[in-house]
Amino acid sequence: MSDNQNANAMGSALAGGAIAAAVLERLFDKGIFTLDESRAILQSAMKSIAPVIQSPEGLFAYRLIGDLQRGKFSARGQNK
Repeated sequence: MSDNQNANAMGSALAGGAIAAAVLERLFDKGIFTLDESRAILQSAMKSIAPVIQSPEGLFAYRLIGDLQRGKFSARGQNK
């Protein structure tokens, strides 16, 4: 893959992740998704990344999703 193609792929991944996180947060804030539903979505995302967790990109993505679970979507109720 050329540097330009790699940059485009990385940009697409970043944009997709940012949009998905923003949508999840907005739906949670509006009460459309409960905390449990939001955490289930993040768990599902982590499971989908598990096959590539050995790669630097996969590990980074897995950690970012974990950060969301420990932050706004924390099961300890520290989500506001």
